Amino acid sequence: MNRVKKAIGVVRGFWIDHLWVDPSVAAILLGIHMALVWGYPVADLLGNALPADRRSAYSSAAIVVSLLGSFSSVAISQLSAAKGVRADALRRQGAESLARSWRSVFRVGMVAAVVAILCLLVDPSVVVVNALPVVARWTFEFCVFLATMKFLRLSALFFEVITLAARGSEDDLVEVRGPALKAVPDWPQKRGHAS
Repeated sequence: MNRVKKAIGVVRGFWIDHLWVDPSVAAILLGIHMALVWGYPVADLLGNALPADRRSAYSSAAIVVSLLGSFSSVAISQLSAAKGVRADALRRQGAESLARSWRSVFRVGMVAAVVAILCLLVDPSVVVVNALPVVARWTFEFCVFLATMKFLRLSALFFEVITLAARGSEDDLVEVRGPALKAVPDWPQKRGHAS
């Protein structure tokens, strides 16, 4: 059981440190869905939906993914409000990496919302033989997968920040001596190559 937890921790740490994993996973998921649609056309949920239903999906997605920015602000506020030696250590050790992660979450949320709104304009309410609505549907689906990955990233970062805030009170009870304190146990070492 400890081995599994350790493996999950290693994978999670690698994922948190490397922003390129998110679009890669989104592209893989899109490729899998494209292959499914090619073999089983019934798997094309957006393509088989009525135009009005697709438009509802686009507008709903625009609202939902725009909330990523709000959730990101909450996580940033929690880190700013965290007190104690661990909070200070995390702000020193991981500030650049955390800023990149939160910026990527916010940007993807905005891009996904804009793509969903553009899909509302491009995907007509009447059937027109045109490749643009098809491209819009697949682009929309990629953005939904990517926004989902960013939401998972945000929840992982939020967990770390909440854990840090909860441990902040422990710092008041313990005198810290010796080498620099690790902010959160098992927090991945920031190596400056997250991208």
